[in-house]
Amino acid sequence: MQEAQQQTNRPRIYYGWWMVVITSWMAFFASGIFFRGFTVFVPAIRDSLGISQAQTNLIFSLARAEGGLEGPFAGWLIDKFGNRNLLIPSVLLAVIGYFALSQFVSGFWSFAIVYLGLVSLGNSIAFQHAMFAGINQWFRRRRSLAISILAAVSSLGGLFIVPSMNGVIERWGWEMGSLLAGVAYLVFLLPLCFVFRNKPEDMGLLPDGDTTPPSTAGRGAAARRRVLRDYTVPEALRTQAYWLLMLGAGLRMIATLGILVSIIPILEDKGVSRQMAANLTGAMFGINFLARLVLGYFGDKWSKSLLLAGTLAAEAVALAFLYFGSWDAGAVGIVLITAFIVLEGFGDGAGIIVWAALGDYYGRDRFATLRGYITFSHSWALVASPVYVGWVFDHFGSYDWAIIPAAVAAGAASLCFLLVRRPPQLTTADEAQPAMSR
Repeated sequence: MQEAQQQTNRPRIYYGWWMVVITSWMAFFASGIFFRGFTVFVPAIRDSLGISQAQTNLIFSLARAEGGLEGPFAGWLIDKFGNRNLLIPSVLLAVIGYFALSQFVSGFWSFAIVYLGLVSLGNSIAFQHAMFAGINQWFRRRRSLAISILAAVSSLGGLFIVPSMNGVIERWGWEMGSLLAGVAYLVFLLPLCFVFRNKPEDMGLLPDGDTTPPSTAGRGAAARRRVLRDYTVPEALRTQAYWLLMLGAGLRMIATLGILVSIIPILEDKGVSRQMAANLTGAMFGINFLARLVLGYFGDKWSKSLLLAGTLAAEAVALAFLYFGSWDAGAVGIVLITAFIVLEGFGDGAGIIVWAALGDYYGRDRFATLRGYITFSHSWALVASPVYVGWVFDHFGSYDWAIIPAAVAAGAASLCFLLVRRPPQLTTADEAQPAMSR
């Protein structure tokens, strides 16, 4: 009777899906302006401040690495104090950063201090850690789909905002682009932080809107004793799957970040005009939107390790096409560049499956901390890869020697993910003991 009453009182639409809507809207702007939109700021800031491509890439790569370096600490704060308590001050910090970037940057060092100390720090804590950890709290069975919707809508931000931002920068300058970015955060993102909820239990709900916690097969008292539980951090660190996920994620970042940071200059080097390069980059993010929805849907049904291996293999092929392609080389060259855009847009969707797999394998309780360790582990690559790409161009006048190792890294990441096997599920009947992957 009591269970029937609880089911009657349950909301028609599970609040977790409203959380997907809220975080997706936030990701749309954050991705289009910060995580994807930096591509149009790269050449504009480089030319305006008179700095080299390597120096420019260094700042933007440090910004991405910052999210990894702070990962363990940010993850611990999120697991301890909740996502919402970090979201509000982090968004405000990013707003202040964009306003300062538009007014007080005149050289390399002022650019570095403002971008890294305000813009990047605020964005990384809010949108690289808190949002994904929040979605992971609300879902178990539909985790891949929920995370993929969030990530897919973030790609739409790249599709619509990147070309628009490039138009603003070319007409009014990157300073106006930065100012408008701060206004967008203040108007569209900050209010949503106040309707963000940390986890379903805070509202008397369970993940996926279920009425009973998940358990293994059994009846009566035996079933109650074998309710599924999450991994602790030490238990997760003793599994082979965690380390393979970490290695594969790091190799993936080596393969993609350096290329994506310089994607517009790379396409220009391949004979594409700057506006066309921005349009092609936006199209790539649009393809990424569809790929993430498809991958998220099948991620709840198929082997995540196979999906990851397949998408990284596609990315390796895409980079090979980029190496041989040229917009000025006739139809074949244009087809190869176009094929790169399509396959890279598809392959870049692999990132969401890494985090969905992490949540599926190890649960919700320590997701932010475990994710933080992974992002920290490859933070060096977030710096080294883009700087290497910029160094290659500064010394050789071409990006080809950066594209080749990126393709190799993507292939190696594909192999790592292929070897991942899901660790055994733990129950309340299990003692806290080493849990080894099968």
